Amino acid sequence: MVEDEASRAATPVNAVRLSCAPLQGQVLDAEGQPLTGATLLLKGTQKVFITDNEGRFQLTGPLYQKQILSVEAAGHTTRLLPLNDCQLPIVKLERDPNAKIKRSGKRAGQVTRHGNAYLQ
Repeated sequence: MVEDEASRAATPVNAVRLSCAPLQGQVLDAEGQPLTGATLLLKGTQKVFITDNEGRFQLTGPLYQKQILSVEAAGHTTRLLPLNDCQLPIVKLERDPNAKIKRSGKRAGQVTRHGNAYLQ
């Protein structure tokens, strides 16, 4: 069986494959409310997962120890989590101090950013 370049790059060196796929979890905001539409990305792969209306997600496919899971949501700071075992805690994201959510008007509910929010 021949491995392609992409699958080798996605697998950390000397990584142990986790036997818990699919792995399920939930993304919440700082107040404990579910985050709908949060994006989860397994670093080094093209696998992207989106949370449902209850903030729940399911990671499928092979998972490896020390693989990094990036969790992002509009208006919140990004969190990087290493996959060390099959116990994925409930992920809580803090609000981004540079982001504001419009409460009223034509664009109510949209996230706006101020300052150098887009510069990294």
